[in-house]
Amino acid sequence: MNDSTQNHHRPYWKRIHHTWYFWVFMFLTFASVMYYIISVDFAFAPHKPMMPSSQNHRAQ
Repeated sequence: MNDSTQNHHRPYWKRIHHTWYFWVFMFLTFASVMYYIISVDFAFAPHKPMMPSSQNHRAQ
């Protein structure tokens, strides 16, 4: 084969965005990030420990 017939083949990473499974993966990733942000489930954020209501009543 000569060089002119091989030049039209682009690397896989340049043509990946033309496949359907790439866009399904991107949609699911985006949906997961949005769900995490909307649910306000920041696992690394500090929070107050929950006290049972009986202990909370005695502290007052």
